[in-house]
Amino acid sequence: MKKSTKCFLFFTSAAAAGIYTYNKFVASAATRKNLLSVNNGSFFSWRYGDIFYTKQGNGKPILLIHDANPASSSYEWNKLLKKLEKEHTVYSIDLLGCGRSDKPNFHYTSYIYVQLITAFVKDVIKEKTDVAASNLSASFVIMADQMDRELFDKIILINPISIQKLQAAPDKKSKLKQNILNLPLIGTFIYNILNNPIHIDRSFRENYFSKPQLISSKLEDIYYEASHLKESRGKFLLSSLTGNYMNVNILQALKKLDHPIYLIGSKERKNNIAVFDEYQKQNKNFESTLLSNGNLYPQLEIPDKIFTVMNGYLNK
Repeated sequence: MKKSTKCFLFFTSAAAAGIYTYNKFVASAATRKNLLSVNNGSFFSWRYGDIFYTKQGNGKPILLIHDANPASSSYEWNKLLKKLEKEHTVYSIDLLGCGRSDKPNFHYTSYIYVQLITAFVKDVIKEKTDVAASNLSASFVIMADQMDRELFDKIILINPISIQKLQAAPDKKSKLKQNILNLPLIGTFIYNILNNPIHIDRSFRENYFSKPQLISSKLEDIYYEASHLKESRGKFLLSSLTGNYMNVNILQALKKLDHPIYLIGSKERKNNIAVFDEYQKQNKNFESTLLSNGNLYPQLEIPDKIFTVMNGYLNK
């Protein structure tokens, strides 16, 4: 064997070993604080994996669905739970691929989450429920309602994604990015870089919150931990998001919605007014409220304002 070949194999093996060690270190270090305990919840055994959820309070049920992001979890609703449980039975779930729920290695699609939400309402809640969903998850609720009109009563959507953005389909470029993320070593390495503490902090400052002074280190740690639970297998959800497999055309479903439907958004979100106009153009039943001093996740940043608006809608 040539000396150059031996050197190449040596450095390749050393690089692979280094990446493997780094990936293992990140998966361990990110979750050592155990901030997302399972002690306060239960698991729903679903066809594609075990789904973590919490249940608290008494009264008419409401299901809270966080954004479909591998760093997200039901903690997104944490500041609203005690407020809502006074008048409602509150269910909050970690979506498949997120938080404490299982994170299988397959293509995640909008339809997977439509099935999950439908099964959860029918098998766990077992009655018609109000529902609140955040960002991309709003599209899952809309499509679930189209498939079964007996799932939901009132629907609340917080900062839903634009109809136009949801129409982006997989192409060669997005599929290539997805395939790279799905690679065992390199893909996990890239995922870990994209979900390191610096990038989590940047996401909070540039997208999640409008006021950086309200961001706590504990909150960032929780998002960091959520993204790396189950050996960083959240990468499979991220690869599907990157590949545009999570998008769905909701136009026809929007037109057919006949439940009380409410939009809550942040004024600071660029183009949010235009997004809300898109939704209301398709269905005149939508009512909307825009709040100041919030960004993508106002339920974390301005929970009192969000609760006041949600409570007003729920009590109509």
